[in-house]
Amino acid sequence: MKVFLLKISLFLGFCSISFFAIFSLADGTTDAFYLKFASSKQSSLIVGSSRAAQGIIPQMIQNKELDYDIYNYAFTIAHTPYGKVYYESIKRKLDVDSKNGLFLICVNPWTISSKTIHSEDSLHFRENGSFIDKTYFVNLNPNIEYLVESYDRFNIDIITNKKRKGDYQTFFTHNNGWLEVTIESDMISNQERTLNKIKSYKKKLDMYSGYSQNRMFYLKKTIELLMNHGDVYLVRLPVNDDMLYLEEQLLPDFDVKMEALSRFYQIEYINAIPFRKKYKYTDGHHLELSSGEAFSNFLASEIKNNKLNTLY
Repeated sequence: MKVFLLKISLFLGFCSISFFAIFSLADGTTDAFYLKFASSKQSSLIVGSSRAAQGIIPQMIQNKELDYDIYNYAFTIAHTPYGKVYYESIKRKLDVDSKNGLFLICVNPWTISSKTIHSEDSLHFRENGSFIDKTYFVNLNPNIEYLVESYDRFNIDIITNKKRKGDYQTFFTHNNGWLEVTIESDMISNQERTLNKIKSYKKKLDMYSGYSQNRMFYLKKTIELLMNHGDVYLVRLPVNDDMLYLEEQLLPDFDVKMEALSRFYQIEYINAIPFRKKYKYTDGHHLELSSGEAFSNFLASEIKNNKLNTLY
């Protein structure tokens, strides 16, 4: 019996060591989200949906002589609309000792709207039960909690994904949180992707009940939280005309609401919608890589100019 128990103990120990060894190899190739939970607390943050995750490149902000080591903690429209779940995750990611940080709060109509029948039914908000909700430890490396509870592939994929090339797009999360998406243009055209995306958002529009005061409440709480730790900017990324048309149907007074927030909190609202034709998109609302670089440079210039103006 003792020999049997010893063998079982050795086997379980071997399995545990093997799993931990595989988990230790998880990195920016694992999926689009893991590395964001496997990095340290941050003193400066970019928050928002996938437009911000892909379209704002932290190093481009820093290249404008802005003394910020900013981290991209944006995810997707499904997982990180403004609400209690994302707010609590941001709190856990934030370095509470930060006093001179930079915080870019990226907004669009979808992030303050609800998919539930009743727009204030927070018990059934779409992010509830998601990996954002379940992952309590957001600064753990390796993040076994995320890999066990929320990683929806086989563990061996952590290794095989290191050389994986997607069917038409490949995701890679950088150490600064930026999600780089490489599109294989020969596999599916930009026009087809855009058409498919606009169709999917037209269907999405029918599912949304519209503006949520609860989500606006947590957007305000997010602003107030981050204002205690540095400079805060509201940012609206550009989209193409078709996507803008849908967003104007969802929330026609969205910019009015954001401008009111800007005045109330005395923070800048950087709205890139008027400049949308300057940029190219992979699908109508995610910026192509070169346009992401251009937009990030534009954003950095706006921030730098605003800081200079406040000095005089």
